[in-house]
Amino acid sequence: MQLKYSNDEKVFNIHTDEIPYLSVAMLDGLGVPNLYSTRLLSYDEESGRGSEGLRTALMKWEDKEEAAPHIAGMRDKLARQIGSSIEHECVTDQKHTNYVHVAKKEDIGLTWQEPRPLHLQYVDGIVSDIPDILLTAFGGDCPPVYLADPGRNAVGIVHAGWKGTLARIPAVAISQMVVHFGSDPKNIYAAIGPGVCRDCYEMGDEVYQAFASEWSRADADALLSKYPARDEKGCEIMGGKYHLDLFAANKLTLLRAGVQESHIAVSNLCTMCNSDIFYSYRAGRLENENAAMIVNRSKVR
Repeated sequence: MQLKYSNDEKVFNIHTDEIPYLSVAMLDGLGVPNLYSTRLLSYDEESGRGSEGLRTALMKWEDKEEAAPHIAGMRDKLARQIGSSIEHECVTDQKHTNYVHVAKKEDIGLTWQEPRPLHLQYVDGIVSDIPDILLTAFGGDCPPVYLADPGRNAVGIVHAGWKGTLARIPAVAISQMVVHFGSDPKNIYAAIGPGVCRDCYEMGDEVYQAFASEWSRADADALLSKYPARDEKGCEIMGGKYHLDLFAANKLTLLRAGVQESHIAVSNLCTMCNSDIFYSYRAGRLENENAAMIVNRSKVR
């Protein structure tokens, strides 16, 4: 699969035998099943061509009731490629919050219930120690953050757009794992999945001010920088516009939450730079969303 990487690190493994997907090499090494989907239904390595059309979320469907069986089938095929199924699934709600839900057995398999139960609404992260549970998040440029504590048999996943990142959602998820599962942050492994890169992620001044206020001005200066920019008429904007590094911001949150740097994998794939492979809101390719999945299973048992 022809992908544009920002560096030569081996962060992801690529799988193209069935429905194409990426997995985090670090989590693969721990025996934790995981994936990040693409927009492709198939890919031929010999020709270098793929067929588009994979849809894993209900967005962009006028008739959700009609679409649900198709979406369920696609998600189930993906899940089965990593040894799971949507019968074991619990999903996030994607409202750009920092709310993290501790999944219960009764939450599993409610994927297609509309409306969702109140306690599963406005949830952008899920953690669980239920064996074999499948946790799923979605994104069109917002990176997922995968969490795994093999020693405590617990996993988590969060949707980390700029608002969730500002509100330190990975740290909230880690706190839930500490409180509910007895996790020690230094034993947790974390992976930041594909998302929009700093070069592509243009923001308004208010985002800089938000990070300066909620974090610190030093953090805001490190995570956001001015790039040359033009307005809709093509005129140069004096002083340029800020760009945010979501990958660096979430890594900083993980480090401050106590995760060891050697336990953190950081994406070197931008969804906007690779919008021929991934759905991307900023690139205008958001016919659907990319799915991120993690299964609570590892070889450390």
